[in-house]
Amino acid sequence: MKGTTYKRCNCRDPETGKYYNQKCPQLSSRRHGSWMFDVRIDITSRDGHRLKRAGYDTQTDAKSALDHVNDLIKLAKDDGKLRRRIGDLIVEKSKRGGELPTVEDVRRKLGAGIEIDAPSMTLAAWLEDWLAGKRTLKASARLAYRKHMDHWLIPHLGEIPLDKLRAEHIGGLFDLIEEFNAEIVQARKEKRKPRLPGDTRKVKKITGPATQHRIFATLRNALNVAVKRRHIDYNPCMSVELPPEKRPPARVWSPEQVVTFLEKTADDRLGLLYRIILLRGLRRGEACGLRNEDVLPEGEGNPYLRVEQEILQLHGKLHFDTPKTKAGERIVALDSETVKLIPAHRDRQRRERLANAEVYQDHGLFFCREDGTPLSPDWVSQYFKILARRAGLPPIKLHEARHTAATLMLEAGVDIKIVSDGHGHSTTRITQDLYQHVRLAVHQDAAEKVLQLLPADSDQESDQETGS
Repeated sequence: MKGTTYKRCNCRDPETGKYYNQKCPQLSSRRHGSWMFDVRIDITSRDGHRLKRAGYDTQTDAKSALDHVNDLIKLAKDDGKLRRRIGDLIVEKSKRGGELPTVEDVRRKLGAGIEIDAPSMTLAAWLEDWLAGKRTLKASARLAYRKHMDHWLIPHLGEIPLDKLRAEHIGGLFDLIEEFNAEIVQARKEKRKPRLPGDTRKVKKITGPATQHRIFATLRNALNVAVKRRHIDYNPCMSVELPPEKRPPARVWSPEQVVTFLEKTADDRLGLLYRIILLRGLRRGEACGLRNEDVLPEGEGNPYLRVEQEILQLHGKLHFDTPKTKAGERIVALDSETVKLIPAHRDRQRRERLANAEVYQDHGLFFCREDGTPLSPDWVSQYFKILARRAGLPPIKLHEARHTAATLMLEAGVDIKIVSDGHGHSTTRITQDLYQHVRLAVHQDAAEKVLQLLPADSDQESDQETGS
Protein backbone atom coordinates (compact mmCIF):
# COMPACT_ATOMS: atom_id res chain seq x y z
CA MET A 1 0.00 0.00 0.00
CA LYS A 2 1.66 3.14 -1.22
CA GLY A 3 -1.06 5.77 -1.44
CA THR A 4 -1.00 9.06 -3.32
CA THR A 5 -0.39 12.74 -2.66
CA TYR A 6 -2.20 15.62 -4.31
CA LYS A 7 -3.14 19.25 -3.88
CA ARG A 8 -6.62 20.54 -3.10
CA CYS A 9 -8.45 23.60 -1.80
CA ASN A 10 -11.80 24.60 -0.34
CA CYS A 11 -12.91 26.88 -3.17
CA ARG A 12 -16.47 26.45 -4.54
CA ASP A 13 -17.91 26.81 -8.01
CA PRO A 14 -19.94 30.04 -7.79
CA GLU A 15 -22.64 28.59 -10.06
CA THR A 16 -23.09 25.11 -8.55
CA GLY A 17 -21.80 25.76 -5.03
CA LYS A 18 -19.77 22.56 -5.19
CA TYR A 19 -16.10 22.31 -4.10
CA TYR A 20 -13.53 22.50 -6.86
CA ASN A 21 -11.19 20.19 -4.94
CA GLN A 22 -8.39 19.27 -7.34
CA LYS A 23 -9.94 21.17 -10.27
CA CYS A 24 -9.58 24.67 -8.87
CA PRO A 25 -7.98 26.93 -11.50
CA GLN A 26 -5.85 28.61 -8.83
CA LEU A 27 -4.09 25.44 -7.66
CA SER A 28 -1.18 26.20 -9.93
CA SER A 29 -0.30 29.01 -7.52
CA ARG A 30 2.18 27.94 -4.85
CA ARG A 31 0.30 29.80 -2.15
CA HIS A 32 -3.13 28.42 -2.98
CA GLY A 33 -4.49 25.23 -1.45
CA SER A 34 -2.68 22.57 0.55
CA TRP A 35 -1.25 19.13 0.00
CA MET A 36 -2.69 15.88 1.37
CA PHE A 37 -2.20 12.15 1.15
CA ASP A 38 -4.69 9.36 0.56
CA VAL A 39 -3.94 5.72 1.44
CA ARG A 40 -5.88 2.55 2.14
CA ILE A 41 -4.97 0.62 5.29
CA ASP A 42 -6.43 -2.43 7.02
CA ILE A 43 -8.10 -1.96 10.40
CA THR A 44 -9.81 -4.39 12.78
CA SER A 45 -13.33 -3.61 11.57
CA ARG A 46 -12.62 -3.88 7.86
CA ASP A 47 -10.02 -4.12 5.13
CA GLY A 48 -9.16 -1.18 2.92
CA HIS A 49 -10.05 1.70 5.23
CA ARG A 50 -9.38 4.96 3.40
CA LEU A 51 -7.18 7.33 5.39
CA LYS A 52 -6.83 10.94 4.30
CA ARG A 53 -4.81 13.68 5.96
CA ALA A 54 -4.59 17.24 4.62
CA GLY A 55 -3.02 20.55 5.53
CA TYR A 56 0.57 20.03 4.37
CA ASP A 57 2.34 23.07 2.92
CA THR A 58 4.37 21.16 0.33
CA GLN A 59 4.18 17.89 -1.54
CA THR A 60 7.40 16.85 0.20
CA ASP A 61 5.70 17.22 3.57
CA ALA A 62 2.70 15.17 2.44
CA LYS A 63 4.98 12.49 0.98
CA SER A 64 6.96 12.32 4.24
CA ALA A 65 3.74 11.83 6.26
CA LEU A 66 2.59 9.10 3.84
CA ASP A 67 5.96 7.34 4.17
CA HIS A 68 5.54 7.49 7.94
CA VAL A 69 2.23 5.62 7.68
CA ASN A 70 3.72 3.01 5.36
CA ASP A 71 6.74 2.51 7.63
CA LEU A 72 4.42 1.89 10.57
CA ILE A 73 2.45 -0.69 8.62
CA LYS A 74 5.66 -2.44 7.55
CA LEU A 75 6.43 -3.21 11.21
CA ALA A 76 3.70 -5.87 11.07
CA LYS A 77 5.53 -7.77 8.31
CA ASP A 78 3.33 -10.81 7.50
CA ASP A 79 1.25 -10.67 10.68
CA GLY A 80 -2.24 -9.69 9.50
CA LYS A 81 -3.62 -9.27 13.01
CA LEU A 82 -0.79 -6.97 14.00
CA ARG A 83 -1.19 -5.02 10.75
CA ARG A 84 -4.80 -4.28 11.67
CA ARG A 85 -3.82 -3.26 15.22
CA ILE A 86 -1.29 -0.82 13.81
CA GLY A 87 -3.97 0.42 11.39
CA ASP A 88 -6.29 1.04 14.34
CA LEU A 89 -3.52 2.97 16.07
CA ILE A 90 -2.90 5.12 12.97
CA VAL A 91 -6.59 5.94 12.57
CA GLU A 92 -7.02 6.79 16.25
CA LYS A 93 -3.92 9.00 16.39
CA SER A 94 -4.91 10.73 13.13
CA LYS A 95 -8.17 12.05 14.53
CA ARG A 96 -8.45 15.79 15.01
CA GLY A 97 -5.00 16.43 13.63
CA GLY A 98 -3.28 14.19 16.18
CA GLU A 99 0.38 13.23 15.95
CA LEU A 100 1.34 9.74 14.84
CA PRO A 101 3.71 7.74 17.04
CA THR A 102 7.24 7.38 15.79
CA VAL A 103 8.32 4.18 14.09
CA GLU A 104 11.01 3.74 16.74
CA ASP A 105 8.45 4.04 19.56
CA VAL A 106 6.12 1.41 18.08
CA ARG A 107 9.05 -0.89 17.28
CA ARG A 108 10.31 -0.57 20.86
CA LYS A 109 6.89 -1.34 22.34
CA LEU A 110 6.54 -4.38 20.11
CA GLY A 111 9.97 -5.61 21.15
CA ALA A 112 9.21 -5.09 24.83
CA GLY A 113 5.80 -6.72 24.64
CA ILE A 114 4.01 -3.46 25.48
CA GLU A 115 0.65 -2.61 23.93
CA ILE A 116 1.33 -0.31 20.99
CA ASP A 117 -1.51 2.02 21.98
CA ALA A 118 -0.31 2.30 25.60
CA PRO A 119 0.27 5.94 26.62
CA SER A 120 3.88 7.01 27.01
CA MET A 121 5.13 6.89 30.60
CA THR A 122 6.29 10.22 32.00
CA LEU A 123 9.71 10.61 33.56
CA ALA A 124 8.04 11.23 36.94
CA ALA A 125 6.13 7.93 36.73
CA TRP A 126 9.25 6.06 35.72
CA LEU A 127 11.34 7.56 38.55
CA GLU A 128 8.71 6.45 41.06
CA ASP A 129 8.64 2.92 39.60
CA TRP A 130 12.43 2.77 39.51
CA LEU A 131 12.84 3.83 43.13
CA ALA A 132 10.05 1.53 44.32
CA GLY A 133 11.81 -1.38 42.61
CA LYS A 134 15.04 -0.87 44.55
CA ARG A 135 13.87 -2.93 47.51
CA THR A 136 17.31 -3.64 48.98
CA LEU A 137 18.42 -0.01 48.85
CA LYS A 138 19.80 1.38 52.10
CA ALA A 139 17.67 4.05 53.73
CA SER A 140 20.39 6.70 53.36
CA ALA A 141 20.65 6.13 49.60
CA ARG A 142 16.86 6.05 49.24
CA LEU A 143 16.58 9.39 51.04
CA ALA A 144 19.23 10.91 48.77
CA TYR A 145 17.44 9.67 45.64
CA ARG A 146 14.13 10.93 47.02
CA LYS A 147 15.61 14.37 47.64
CA HIS A 148 17.00 14.62 44.09
CA MET A 149 13.66 13.54 42.66
CA ASP A 150 11.48 15.81 44.80
CA HIS A 151 13.65 18.90 44.53
CA TRP A 152 14.77 18.78 40.91
CA LEU A 153 13.96 15.87 38.62
CA ILE A 154 10.20 15.60 39.09
CA PRO A 155 9.32 19.33 39.43
CA HIS A 156 11.32 20.37 36.36
CA LEU A 157 11.43 17.29 34.09
CA GLY A 158 8.72 15.01 35.45
CA GLU A 159 5.96 15.81 32.92
CA ILE A 160 8.13 14.95 29.91
CA PRO A 161 7.29 11.52 28.39
CA LEU A 162 10.13 9.13 29.11
CA ASP A 163 10.67 8.36 25.44
CA LYS A 164 10.69 12.07 24.58
CA LEU A 165 13.34 13.07 27.12
CA ARG A 166 16.35 14.56 25.37
CA ALA A 167 19.79 15.79 26.34
CA GLU A 168 18.56 19.36 25.81
CA HIS A 169 15.97 18.90 28.56
CA ILE A 170 18.58 17.58 30.99
CA GLY A 171 21.07 20.30 30.14
CA GLY A 172 18.30 22.85 30.66
CA LEU A 173 17.75 21.57 34.20
CA PHE A 174 21.35 22.25 35.16
CA ASP A 175 21.18 25.66 33.47
CA LEU A 176 18.19 26.36 35.71
CA ILE A 177 20.15 25.26 38.77
CA GLU A 178 22.90 27.73 37.91
CA GLU A 179 20.29 30.47 37.42
CA PHE A 180 18.89 29.69 40.87
CA ASN A 181 22.40 29.82 42.33
CA ALA A 182 23.03 33.23 40.75
CA GLU A 183 19.71 34.55 42.08
CA ILE A 184 20.49 33.31 45.60
CA VAL A 185 23.86 35.06 45.54
CA GLN A 186 22.29 38.30 44.28
CA ALA A 187 19.49 38.11 46.85
CA ARG A 188 22.05 37.75 49.64
CA LYS A 189 23.85 40.86 48.43
CA GLU A 190 20.58 42.80 48.33
CA LYS A 191 19.39 41.30 51.64
CA ARG A 192 16.12 39.97 50.25
CA LYS A 193 14.44 36.64 49.65
CA PRO A 194 15.48 34.98 46.37
CA ARG A 195 12.88 34.75 43.60
CA LEU A 196 12.99 31.15 42.42
CA PRO A 197 9.81 30.22 40.51
CA GLY A 198 9.14 26.50 40.61
CA ASP A 199 11.60 25.81 43.44
CA THR A 200 10.09 23.24 45.81
CA ARG A 201 12.87 23.38 48.41
CA LYS A 202 12.13 24.73 51.86
CA VAL A 203 15.69 25.95 52.29
CA LYS A 204 16.96 28.04 49.40
CA LYS A 205 20.69 27.37 49.21
CA ILE A 206 23.41 27.07 46.60
CA THR A 207 23.47 23.76 44.76
CA GLY A 208 27.18 23.20 44.25
CA PRO A 209 29.00 21.10 41.64
CA ALA A 210 29.21 18.05 43.90
CA THR A 211 25.44 18.01 44.50
CA GLN A 212 24.77 18.63 40.81
CA HIS A 213 26.87 15.59 39.93
CA ARG A 214 24.89 13.49 42.41
CA ILE A 215 21.56 14.67 40.96
CA PHE A 216 22.85 13.81 37.50
CA ALA A 217 23.99 10.38 38.71
CA THR A 218 20.52 9.65 40.09
CA LEU A 219 18.91 10.45 36.74
CA ARG A 220 21.56 8.53 34.81
CA ASN A 221 21.10 5.43 36.96
CA ALA A 222 17.31 5.53 36.59
CA LEU A 223 17.54 5.90 32.82
CA ASN A 224 20.10 3.09 32.55
CA VAL A 225 17.49 0.78 34.05
CA ALA A 226 14.88 2.15 31.62
CA VAL A 227 17.18 1.17 28.75
CA LYS A 228 17.67 -2.34 30.18
CA ARG A 229 13.90 -2.78 30.42
CA ARG A 230 13.53 -1.49 26.86
CA HIS A 231 11.38 1.50 27.80
CA ILE A 232 13.83 3.66 25.87
CA ASP A 233 16.53 2.84 23.32
CA TYR A 234 19.16 5.31 24.53
CA ASN A 235 20.07 7.09 27.74
CA PRO A 236 20.09 10.82 26.92
CA CYS A 237 22.39 11.46 29.89
CA MET A 238 25.17 10.01 27.74
CA SER A 239 25.03 13.17 25.61
CA VAL A 240 25.24 15.57 28.58
CA GLU A 241 28.47 16.81 30.12
CA LEU A 242 28.62 18.67 33.40
CA PRO A 243 31.56 20.86 34.39
CA PRO A 244 34.12 18.81 36.32
CA GLU A 245 33.58 18.58 40.03
CA LYS A 246 36.28 20.68 41.66
CA ARG A 247 36.27 20.44 45.42
CA PRO A 248 38.06 23.26 47.20
CA PRO A 249 40.51 22.13 49.89
CA ALA A 250 38.75 21.56 53.18
CA ARG A 251 39.44 24.11 55.89
CA VAL A 252 40.92 22.57 59.01
CA TRP A 253 41.92 23.83 62.42
CA SER A 254 45.44 23.69 63.74
CA PRO A 255 46.17 21.67 66.90
CA GLU A 256 46.23 24.94 68.85
CA GLN A 257 42.79 25.92 67.54
CA VAL A 258 41.38 22.51 68.40
CA VAL A 259 42.66 22.90 71.96
CA THR A 260 41.04 26.34 72.21
CA PHE A 261 37.68 24.97 71.07
CA LEU A 262 37.80 22.02 73.45
CA GLU A 263 38.66 24.27 76.39
CA LYS A 264 35.89 26.77 75.56
CA THR A 265 33.24 24.04 75.17
CA ALA A 266 34.30 21.76 78.03
CA ASP A 267 31.15 22.59 80.06
CA ASP A 268 28.72 22.54 77.12
CA ARG A 269 26.30 19.59 77.08
CA LEU A 270 27.45 18.77 73.54
CA GLY A 271 31.11 19.48 74.13
CA LEU A 272 31.88 15.75 74.24
CA LEU A 273 30.10 15.17 70.91
CA TYR A 274 32.24 17.78 69.17
CA ARG A 275 35.37 16.45 70.88
CA ILE A 276 34.74 12.99 69.44
CA ILE A 277 34.23 14.41 65.95
CA LEU A 278 37.31 16.65 66.15
CA LEU A 279 39.61 13.96 67.53
CA ARG A 280 38.18 10.73 66.13
CA GLY A 281 36.55 11.88 62.90
CA LEU A 282 32.98 10.60 63.19
CA ARG A 283 30.41 11.91 60.73
CA ARG A 284 27.78 14.11 62.34
CA GLY A 285 25.00 11.58 61.70
CA GLU A 286 27.13 8.84 63.25
CA ALA A 287 27.81 10.91 66.36
CA CYS A 288 24.11 11.77 66.72
CA GLY A 289 23.22 8.10 66.25
CA LEU A 290 25.53 6.71 68.94
CA ARG A 291 23.66 4.56 71.44
CA ASN A 292 24.53 4.26 75.13
CA GLU A 293 25.53 0.65 74.54
CA ASP A 294 27.92 1.70 71.78
CA VAL A 295 30.14 3.81 74.04
CA LEU A 296 32.58 1.85 76.22
CA PRO A 297 30.76 -1.48 75.77
CA GLU A 298 30.77 -3.48 79.00
CA GLY A 299 33.08 -6.45 79.32
CA GLU A 300 35.69 -5.04 76.94
CA GLY A 301 39.13 -3.96 78.08
CA ASN A 302 40.21 -1.24 75.67
CA PRO A 303 38.15 1.99 75.60
CA TYR A 304 36.34 2.39 72.30
CA LEU A 305 32.97 3.07 70.74
CA ARG A 306 31.02 1.22 68.06
CA VAL A 307 29.57 2.92 64.97
CA GLU A 308 26.53 0.90 63.92
CA GLN A 309 23.87 3.46 63.11
CA GLU A 310 23.49 7.06 61.97
CA ILE A 311 20.76 9.68 61.92
CA LEU A 312 19.78 11.23 58.59
CA GLN A 313 17.64 14.27 57.97
CA LEU A 314 15.40 14.93 54.97
CA HIS A 315 12.53 17.38 54.62
CA GLY A 316 12.75 18.13 58.34
CA LYS A 317 12.29 14.48 59.36
CA LEU A 318 14.88 12.32 61.12
CA HIS A 319 15.60 8.76 60.01
CA PHE A 320 17.72 6.04 61.62
CA ASP A 321 19.90 4.00 59.30
CA THR A 322 22.99 1.84 59.24
CA PRO A 323 26.19 3.40 57.81
CA LYS A 324 26.31 3.76 54.02
CA THR A 325 29.04 1.14 53.52
CA LYS A 326 30.27 -1.94 55.32
CA ALA A 327 33.43 -0.02 56.20
CA GLY A 328 31.22 2.53 57.97
CA GLU A 329 30.35 -0.05 60.63
CA ARG A 330 33.50 0.10 62.69
CA ILE A 331 35.25 0.27 66.04
CA VAL A 332 36.75 3.65 66.99
CA ALA A 333 39.32 3.82 69.79
CA LEU A 334 39.03 6.58 72.38
CA ASP A 335 41.84 8.49 74.04
CA SER A 336 42.20 8.44 77.82
CA GLU A 337 41.12 12.08 78.31
CA THR A 338 37.89 11.50 76.38
CA VAL A 339 37.16 8.38 78.43
CA LYS A 340 37.45 10.42 81.64
CA LEU A 341 34.67 12.76 80.41
CA ILE A 342 32.13 10.01 79.74
CA PRO A 343 30.92 9.42 83.34
CA ALA A 344 30.12 13.13 83.78
CA HIS A 345 28.17 13.08 80.51
CA ARG A 346 26.14 10.07 81.65
CA ASP A 347 25.40 11.79 84.98
CA ARG A 348 24.17 14.90 83.17
CA GLN A 349 21.92 12.76 81.00
CA ARG A 350 20.43 11.02 84.02
CA ARG A 351 19.65 14.37 85.66
CA GLU A 352 17.98 15.59 82.47
CA ARG A 353 15.90 12.43 82.33
CA LEU A 354 14.63 12.97 85.87
CA ALA A 355 13.94 16.65 85.23
CA ASN A 356 11.91 15.81 82.13
CA ALA A 357 10.37 12.56 83.36
CA GLU A 358 6.85 13.35 82.11
CA VAL A 359 7.88 14.05 78.53
CA TYR A 360 11.10 12.06 78.26
CA GLN A 361 11.38 9.73 75.26
CA ASP A 362 14.07 7.13 75.71
CA HIS A 363 15.66 6.26 72.36
CA GLY A 364 18.76 4.87 74.05
CA LEU A 365 20.94 7.60 72.51
CA PHE A 366 24.25 8.67 74.01
CA PHE A 367 23.76 12.20 72.64
CA CYS A 368 20.21 13.56 72.58
CA ARG A 369 18.05 16.53 73.47
CA GLU A 370 17.02 17.19 77.07
CA ASP A 371 13.78 15.23 76.52
CA GLY A 372 15.61 12.22 75.06
CA THR A 373 14.59 12.82 71.45
CA PRO A 374 17.23 12.58 68.69
CA LEU A 375 19.40 15.55 67.80
CA SER A 376 18.90 17.08 64.37
CA PRO A 377 22.20 16.77 62.44
CA ASP A 378 21.53 20.12 60.78
CA TRP A 379 21.03 21.80 64.15
CA VAL A 380 24.21 20.17 65.51
CA SER A 381 26.10 21.70 62.56
CA GLN A 382 24.65 25.16 63.17
CA TYR A 383 25.38 24.99 66.90
CA PHE A 384 28.97 24.02 66.13
CA LYS A 385 29.40 27.25 64.16
CA ILE A 386 27.94 29.25 67.06
CA LEU A 387 30.36 27.70 69.53
CA ALA A 388 33.31 28.25 67.19
CA ARG A 389 32.40 31.91 66.81
CA ARG A 390 32.11 32.33 70.57
CA ALA A 391 35.55 30.77 70.93
CA GLY A 392 36.97 33.33 68.49
CA LEU A 393 37.95 30.67 65.94
CA PRO A 394 37.78 30.84 62.14
CA PRO A 395 34.53 29.25 60.92
CA ILE A 396 34.63 25.74 59.50
CA LYS A 397 31.85 23.29 58.72
CA LEU A 398 31.21 20.43 61.10
CA HIS A 399 32.21 18.02 58.33
CA GLU A 400 35.51 19.91 58.19
CA ALA A 401 35.93 19.05 61.86
CA ARG A 402 36.02 15.44 60.64
CA HIS A 403 38.70 16.50 58.15
CA THR A 404 40.53 18.17 61.03
CA ALA A 405 40.63 14.85 62.88
CA ALA A 406 42.19 13.08 59.90
CA THR A 407 44.69 15.87 59.40
CA LEU A 408 45.76 15.77 63.04
CA MET A 409 46.22 12.02 62.87
CA LEU A 410 48.32 12.24 59.71
CA GLU A 411 50.39 15.06 61.19
CA ALA A 412 50.96 12.92 64.27
CA GLY A 413 52.44 10.23 62.05
CA VAL A 414 49.53 7.79 62.25
CA ASP A 415 49.57 5.26 59.42
CA ILE A 416 47.09 6.12 56.66
CA LYS A 417 45.49 2.68 56.96
CA ILE A 418 44.59 3.42 60.59
CA VAL A 419 43.20 6.82 59.59
CA SER A 420 41.18 5.22 56.80
CA ASP A 421 39.72 2.55 59.09
CA GLY A 422 38.83 5.05 61.80
CA HIS A 423 37.04 7.31 59.34
CA GLY A 424 35.06 4.48 57.78
CA HIS A 425 36.61 4.73 54.31
CA SER A 426 36.38 1.59 52.18
CA THR A 427 39.92 2.09 50.81
CA THR A 428 42.99 4.13 51.68
CA ARG A 429 42.73 5.68 48.22
CA ILE A 430 39.70 7.63 49.39
CA THR A 431 41.67 8.88 52.37
CA GLN A 432 44.61 9.91 50.18
CA ASP A 433 42.35 11.79 47.76
CA LEU A 434 40.49 13.61 50.53
CA TYR A 435 43.48 14.67 52.60
CA GLN A 436 45.97 15.92 50.05
CA HIS A 437 45.46 19.28 51.73
CA VAL A 438 47.32 18.29 54.94
CA ARG A 439 48.74 21.48 56.38
CA LEU A 440 52.00 22.98 55.22
CA ALA A 441 53.41 22.29 58.68
CA VAL A 442 53.66 18.61 57.81
CA HIS A 443 55.69 19.33 54.68
CA GLN A 444 57.88 21.76 56.58
CA ASP A 445 58.50 19.11 59.24
CA ALA A 446 59.45 16.61 56.53
CA ALA A 447 61.96 19.09 55.11
CA GLU A 448 63.54 19.56 58.53
CA LYS A 449 63.77 15.79 59.08
CA VAL A 450 65.66 15.40 55.80
CA LEU A 451 68.07 18.13 56.89
CA GLN A 452 68.69 16.31 60.16
CA LEU A 453 70.00 13.33 58.22
CA LEU A 454 72.94 15.39 56.96
CA PRO A 455 76.15 15.48 59.06
CA ALA A 456 76.31 18.59 61.23
CA ASP A 457 79.88 19.44 60.12
CA SER A 458 79.35 18.71 56.43
CA ASP A 459 80.27 22.30 55.50
CA GLN A 460 83.57 22.12 57.44
CA GLU A 461 84.52 18.81 55.85
CA SER A 462 83.78 20.31 52.47
CA ASP A 463 86.09 23.27 53.22
CA GLN A 464 88.91 20.99 54.37
CA GLU A 465 88.70 18.92 51.22
CA THR A 466 88.86 22.09 49.12
CA GLY A 467 91.90 23.38 51.02
CA SER A 468 93.86 20.16 50.57
